[in-house]
Amino acid sequence: MKIRRLMTPAWLSLMILLLASPSVQAYSAFFYVIPTSAPLRECANPGCEALLTVYQGDKVEILERTPAGWSKVRLVDKPAGIGWIPSDWLSFSSDRKSVALPIYYVNTDSLPLRVHPRPEANILTMLNFNDRVEMLGVGTSGWAQVRDLKTSQVGWAPPRYLSETSLSSPSSSKRRRAPARKAPPKEEPAPAKPSGM
Repeated sequence: MKIRRLMTPAWLSLMILLLASPSVQAYSAFFYVIPTSAPLRECANPGCEALLTVYQGDKVEILERTPAGWSKVRLVDKPAGIGWIPSDWLSFSSDRKSVALPIYYVNTDSLPLRVHPRPEANILTMLNFNDRVEMLGVGTSGWAQVRDLKTSQVGWAPPRYLSETSLSSPSSSKRRRAPARKAPPKEEPAPAKPSGM
């Protein structure tokens, strides 16, 4: 009877813990990165800062998962490499073919690729007209995080300067001014009639 009395509170505590489902669930399993390259982020959101880049076939251990479809992972070959990545970018199999991320083209003469999604942030590199970039996502700031396919550098740019297809000439970033309206001609007063003699 004493054992039963001791076990009942323990079972109740265990049941309460199991039934309380947290928004982030503990998880442990090994997976492989699918995209050619992907950022590991500071938090489970595409607007969060990229901590480092992982590459196709990198082996990661999933530490946590969110119901919103993100996984917190640790790089197996680099234990200090921990961050968040979309869960559908991970696979059980190391030989799964890469998920193609959308390719965009720079539609202006030159475009700075910045460290952070802000116009005053430091410039990583300059992109030129029709340079190809891999779209990694659009953050809460409204800026796009992209990977330059020439240099593999990952940075931020306003999405209005990116097009889904290559263009024959750059889009004009300057707004055209409307032509100034001409003032209507002034009416000249009618000549005075000569007075009769």
